[in-house]
Amino acid sequence: MLFFSGCGAKKYRVDYDGMKDCFTGAKDEYRAGDKVTVYYDLIATDTDYSFYIDGKRISPLYADGKGYEIIFTMPEHDVKITVDQVNSMMYIPPTEPNFEKSPTLSFHSFDGGGPEYNVEIEDKDILACSSERRYAKADHEELEGAGFDIIFTFTGLKPGETVVTVSGGSAIVPDEEYIYNVIVDDALNVALTERE
Repeated sequence: MLFFSGCGAKKYRVDYDGMKDCFTGAKDEYRAGDKVTVYYDLIATDTDYSFYIDGKRISPLYADGKGYEIIFTMPEHDVKITVDQVNSMMYIPPTEPNFEKSPTLSFHSFDGGGPEYNVEIEDKDILACSSERRYAKADHEELEGAGFDIIFTFTGLKPGETVVTVSGGSAIVPDEEYIYNVIVDDALNVALTERE
């Protein structure tokens, strides 16, 4: 009696990280060298998705009506597909404040009608401010209409938090206002963060 055994290429498993039902066309096993095409179709409009094959991030294209199209050639080993999901509507906390010894703010103006800027510090015991006018060229101070920058330099006096308001405007330039949250740390470094 003769027996015949299969002589096809060895099959390897695909692990869908417990989410096989979310992949259209998904099979548990493929032969090495097979072209694998699956579609991730569990899509929510308020969610951002990241896809990985064996921990390496991929960027699948979205196929209308099908979902994200994931295509790869099956290697000679088992493969794991994972999906990370982040709600794009969730609150993302701001980054850590950037502390500096003497941070500066710069505003542009010009002689003969340019905006004048004023700084108001809510708690003057926490923060001090100095200012200087800086022209592009030294002789520009004598020129009507010459542009310059107003540089405000802030120095921490004691640890704490306060608010800085910079307001500017003139007879020919509309009024504007910038508000900054300020933190002074124990080493008297200062972090300025503009409010949205």
